[in-house]
Amino acid sequence: MNQPCWIVFAVLAVSVSGRAGQNLFLEPMPPEQQADAIEKTGTGPIAIEPKFRTLPANFLKFYLHFPEKMERGSAFEHLSLFEISEDGKTMKRVLDPFREVELWDETQKRMTLWFHPGRQKPGVNLNVEFGPILETGKWYRLDISEQWKTESGERLEGGSAMVFRAGAKDTWQPKPSRWQFEGAKLIPLGSWNPRIEEQLDPVSLRTSLKIRSADGEEFQPRVSGDLVLQEPDGKSLSPGEYELVVSPKLEDLAGNSIARPFNVDLEKNPNFKPRTEPVVVQFEIP
Repeated sequence: MNQPCWIVFAVLAVSVSGRAGQNLFLEPMPPEQQADAIEKTGTGPIAIEPKFRTLPANFLKFYLHFPEKMERGSAFEHLSLFEISEDGKTMKRVLDPFREVELWDETQKRMTLWFHPGRQKPGVNLNVEFGPILETGKWYRLDISEQWKTESGERLEGGSAMVFRAGAKDTWQPKPSRWQFEGAKLIPLGSWNPRIEEQLDPVSLRTSLKIRSADGEEFQPRVSGDLVLQEPDGKSLSPGEYELVVSPKLEDLAGNSIARPFNVDLEKNPNFKPRTEPVVVQFEIP
């Protein structure tokens, strides 16, 4: 079974200056070098997830993490997507890439930024009429303008940007049964290991896992940046046998969940039923 293959790199949410779309460098440079240069400047005031340099061409959503509550109602005046040429000399604005609905979490500090699902889903009207937002093999830059003000009316110290490449489309559902463990560390849980290509939605990942101990106790683990499963208070798991209980709601970056693929042709599959039971994976801490 041929699976999509992506080359995955590091964190690209960084501080930039200037208005959205402005050239950030004195001289044009290829987009991969832009990504390297941005990464080296350090993390800016706005953190961007997921933290991959290559995203599937049918990618759906970013998460924008702000240090304080932001002015709401004007978000899309400050968000732009650009296609970058291979030599970095030209940038072309991608027209109408976003689903222009502001989706904030309960803290009002995290915004979910969706690409328009109607353009990313094959066969629906917007996809047919306007085409997909991303094209495999091309480079893009997401810009967040420094003009965006906080709820108190202040500007953050610089905007943020992310440079990424569109890889192959991902049409496969997550397969927890293939995950491997080294003690309490999952190998892999998002394409860190080239043997299994799975890029998982970061918020879905943090909310879709439970650990069940041998005595039946269940708790939601803390998932650290290097994918080590911990107790909710951050303590290491004690030696013993465990089960990782994965919700069917867990999804990847293209919206494919354990329950169902993002794009299901119900005419061809009239009897399709989404999975409702969790996946249980056993592991042991020596």
